[in-house]
Amino acid sequence: MPATFKIRPRMRTLLSPAVTKIEMAGIVSWLCVLLIEPATTLNLLNMLVTASLLVIWYVHRVVADFRIWRMLGGVYILILSLGFAHVIDTNVQLRVFTLPLAVIIVVSSAILFVTVQDYLLSTLLVWILMWPNLDVGFYRELEVYLVIFCVASMSIGFTLSFTYLRNMRSVLLVESEFRTLAETDFLTSLLNRRAFMGFFQNALAEGRSGYFIMLDIDEFKLKNDQYGHDVGDKILCAMAACLKSTPGSHSVGRIGGEEFGVLLLGEDDAVAHEYALRLLGNIRCSVLPPHQFTCSAGVAQFRATSDMSAVLKCADSNMYKAKHDGKDRVFQDGRQVKPLRPVTT
Repeated sequence: MPATFKIRPRMRTLLSPAVTKIEMAGIVSWLCVLLIEPATTLNLLNMLVTASLLVIWYVHRVVADFRIWRMLGGVYILILSLGFAHVIDTNVQLRVFTLPLAVIIVVSSAILFVTVQDYLLSTLLVWILMWPNLDVGFYRELEVYLVIFCVASMSIGFTLSFTYLRNMRSVLLVESEFRTLAETDFLTSLLNRRAFMGFFQNALAEGRSGYFIMLDIDEFKLKNDQYGHDVGDKILCAMAACLKSTPGSHSVGRIGGEEFGVLLLGEDDAVAHEYALRLLGNIRCSVLPPHQFTCSAGVAQFRATSDMSAVLKCADSNMYKAKHDGKDRVFQDGRQVKPLRPVTT
């Protein structure tokens, strides 16, 4: 998945408090304008604008979909500009404030957007809505200054938006890289123990049920001592490759030394048993002689109410039963798991 998609939820989380405060400031300013002369401003259209701004402000705080969240910033600015444009249009004396008001909206809205393109589109719409209320005759022979104000406001907002978003993306990409390094086993590129257990804990918290499989490479220390650490590393990487390439798992990880863990979701023993036997078969033929290796596996079922440490102990106990019974086999509930049909790799 591209990095930009990975950091989007994080960007929304970081920007949301500032966006909420800026939108509330806009709503307060709008209400103050309405209350100065309520007899002329409290009409149906302005009340609809007020209600729309409040609804957008609330939804913007709680919406989870990134695309909707991104769109709401533009909709908010559009409605706020429409409201102010209508108030100015009905009160000619306020036209003198059109230029500073448009500049304020254009510059202050820079923080509301997560892409520069969205910001530029929004500012263009603001000027289109405000321009009819601008008393151009008031600026006769000063039109060049009017253009300078318009361009300067957009340039300042563009610079703020571009610089802020670029720096935020850079920081979040570095954060994402460090998070990946913190959660990934360096040698095998699998989840490390802390990250894997986090996935397990989340599955329980979400009310999921399934199977935890603990695997241990048989006689790994002997092979490591006999052939050297480079062969030992090759075996560990081959083990990780088998875990990644065998379909059916929810998550896999290296939980210590030559021990690995697998989470399967569901409540079908046959599916879990077939997966475990297929995985052991893939492991068995993953490395050519004389460095071929096998694994012993222990399976423990879990439900939403299960205690994670108890599940781990159960799987560990079954795994050691598999080792003591001859290795290269799967045990669950103290009994060896036998294939119901020939296992294909």
